[in-house]
Amino acid sequence: MYEIRCPNCGWTSELMADAIAHAVAEADRIQATHHVEHCPRCQWVIRVAVDDLRQALGAEAAMPAAAPTPPAPPMMPKPARRVAARKVAKKPARKPTRKPARKPAKKAPAKKAAAKKPVAKKKPTAKKAAAKKPARRAARKK
Repeated sequence: MYEIRCPNCGWTSELMADAIAHAVAEADRIQATHHVEHCPRCQWVIRVAVDDLRQALGAEAAMPAAAPTPPAPPMMPKPARRVAARKVAKKPARKPTRKPARKPAKKAPAKKAAAKKPVAKKKPTAKKAAAKKPARRAARKK
């Protein structure tokens, strides 16, 4: 087995002996120096040197087959829980956490207001007396 690690996401996977042999054979056929694998998680291209694969293949061929390990003894099934007999205590409600206070943003320098011209007050209009000229004329003529 040969372990490869994705440089992008850090996922590790292993190439089995038959996959290594196939990769070396394919690299020899096309005269490549690297074998290309794709990360199973992010599909990133991983380049593996063919020389490293040959060493891993040779090391596995040189290693003697390991003796099979005896099977583990069967486990006893767990007893069923008695849920109905127990009363489940409710957990107290958590208080909402306070968010840290945000620093106020720096204020921009205050702009000077444009000088306002004083508003001229309107003079009150004088009320004109009602013209009674025709009445006066009539009185004079008599």
